[in-house]
Amino acid sequence: MGNSPEMPDSRSPYVPQFHEEEQTPAQQWDAAREAICAGASDRAVPSPELAQLQLRYVAGEIDQVQEELMRWYWPDVAPAADVRPLPPKQPGRVYPYVAEMAALMQGMNELPPTCPISC
Repeated sequence: MGNSPEMPDSRSPYVPQFHEEEQTPAQQWDAAREAICAGASDRAVPSPELAQLQLRYVAGEIDQVQEELMRWYWPDVAPAADVRPLPPKQPGRVYPYVAEMAALMQGMNELPPTCPISC
């Protein structure tokens, strides 16, 4: 499993892989925003940690694959041997779209509570 094409060997260097429609920070921001907004229908507001991962994705440091989400939310499902180690954060790095992410997160936190169909 460690050397299969679907799951890179955890000892190999982390090399982000992006879809052809996710090559620029603007395209990556659009993809991240869409993913975050899709969860709004379920009142799923991303944690600050996930928002930071999304900013690292927009900056091109990491790709947006399920194993990143599993690392944060289901660590017992994604054993360390099967999850590529993330590159370390770069101290002092200014990430693109920080202000937009902050505004999006604030807007998500201000959404009204979900309402059952009958209301």
